[in-house]
Amino acid sequence: MSISANNIKCINCTSRQYSIFKNVDSETLNSLSKKKVINSYSKKEILFQKDEKVTGFYCIKEGLVRTSRDSKQGKEQTFDLATEGKWLGFRDMISSETYSHQASTLEETNACFISKESYEALLKDSYTFQREVTIYLAKEWKKSEERVFSLGIKQTHERLAELLLAFSSYSETEDLIELKLTREVMASCIGTNTETLIRALADFKDRNWIGIEKNKILILNKKSLTELSEKNLINKPLN
Repeated sequence: MSISANNIKCINCTSRQYSIFKNVDSETLNSLSKKKVINSYSKKEILFQKDEKVTGFYCIKEGLVRTSRDSKQGKEQTFDLATEGKWLGFRDMISSETYSHQASTLEETNACFISKESYEALLKDSYTFQREVTIYLAKEWKKSEERVFSLGIKQTHERLAELLLAFSSYSETEDLIELKLTREVMASCIGTNTETLIRALADFKDRNWIGIEKNKILILNKKSLTELSEKNLINKPLN
């Protein structure tokens, strides 16, 4: 991990439009700019590990970061794939002394580190920041609830359709997904094993819903994927 010069003001940051800082006042942003540190990471580097002492949180400026946790049996579960504007380690910073999971990069990433002391100062001095934090936490709770529902109720094909649609929404070209993660990581995102994931992808390809070429997936039938992500259509005959 290397630390770059702290020469990018928060008010001018391109990732701000995707983050909690979108509606925060300029005075608060200027104060934050003086306190944050920009860290640069290579692919497969660790931002923080499980049980590591919490000293602050990270805001992704650019790149892709995976949060995950290993079970005692060695099974890995992916919690989230964080892109620009996403906060990492925030919940643990306000509720615990150590991180409950690990965060590792899937590509070259720049992330701003904001110390716990800086956060507490912002929270005390800015009502706008307090409000945005409350909204952010509410959205994260809803997201967690939806994920628990998905893992508990939906079948593998439904969860995979949901994941592909999420990737599509993040992609610059919605119909073309350039995967920056392995099939193993994709499988852990939807709570299944690699073999089952590969079979489900092949099934989607047979249905002409997607096209697959190495690390690229082309969305051919978004309507069918959307319908499947919302209800069980796995018994529908192949077209």
